[in-house]
Amino acid sequence: MSLDHVLGIVYAALLGGALGSFANVLIIRWHEGASILGRSACPHCKRQIRAKHLIPVLSWLWLKGRCAECERKIHIQYILVELLGVALGIAAALRFNPFDFAVASWFWFEFVVTLALIVPSVMDIRWQELPVEYLGWMAAIAFAFRVTLAHDPWSVVISTLIALALITLFFGLQIILSNGAWLGVGDLWFGAFMAGVLGWPKIAVALYAAYLVGGIIAISGLIVGRYGRKSRLAFAPMLAIGILFALWFGNGILMWIARVYA
Repeated sequence: MSLDHVLGIVYAALLGGALGSFANVLIIRWHEGASILGRSACPHCKRQIRAKHLIPVLSWLWLKGRCAECERKIHIQYILVELLGVALGIAAALRFNPFDFAVASWFWFEFVVTLALIVPSVMDIRWQELPVEYLGWMAAIAFAFRVTLAHDPWSVVISTLIALALITLFFGLQIILSNGAWLGVGDLWFGAFMAGVLGWPKIAVALYAAYLVGGIIAISGLIVGRYGRKSRLAFAPMLAIGILFALWFGNGILMWIARVYA
């Protein structure tokens, strides 16, 4: 691995941590219906957090997960989201060196879309909420990224329309048949984001992975008594896992399928 690639990984890790910290701001403030502008404050005493306590990951560890002013515990979500941002940044940089002009655009595509998954996933886990406007904008941004990077932009347009039609039909039927018990409208918007990121046929790989992981978690939860028959499993994280799986392994899986059924 070259020196510039190592530096690119470090750069992506630091930027991922910073954007993970920003993701925490979006998650909390959108849940509370507050403006995303303004200084960060302790959720308990509401005092503004000093700049030296806003360093991603390190500040939470240094303060032992407590507010520097009132010393009450700060939710573990904050450090977990920041660490996830670091991990996703490293993953993107390992695949595409951000300092290599030939692949830097693909780094930014993967970096942006994978970190974008954090906000809806955490909101669904904690409060069963999904930010539909955010998902709509991210779907458009991902689609624009793919069109810009493609050698044949029209193929991207067509594959995205096919994926969007598939996800609308597949999720829409589940919403109608279950009267919203299986999936909600927010999941449909997440599906639109999937279509914008992946297109057809990669979206099929993502859906397979999402339902496989979701099924394993649901069955395991039923066995250990964590879930009941009417429990609602947060599905956004499963869809996020599906997107990651399709991004990282989708090409290899589709090539294998093509060889097997050729």
